[in-house]
Amino acid sequence: MRKISKFEPLSVMRIAAIGYGAMGLVEGAMFSIFFSMIPMADPQHQNLPPWFGFVFGGLSIIFMPVLFAIIGAISGGLGAVIYNVSARYVGGIAVEVE
Repeated sequence: MRKISKFEPLSVMRIAAIGYGAMGLVEGAMFSIFFSMIPMADPQHQNLPPWFGFVFGGLSIIFMPVLFAIIGAISGGLGAVIYNVSARYVGGIAVEVE
């Protein structure tokens, strides 16, 4: 039985930023499709400008991965720091490896 006694916060932040950025790319793609379809929903009673879907759809592909990566890095780093402090008092996570 081995124990994980400490996580390096910067390495956790890098991995979390990559993982959350990838999830943000997937969600940004879904938002892009959604925003692109809004102007086509009801063309007769449309109060939105015709560029609305394309601008917000395109920006969501860029904005969502960046936002998710920043939030993921911050939460991953804070999670690593909280784990390191709590592991000092109650011990680390016990893992059995072969």
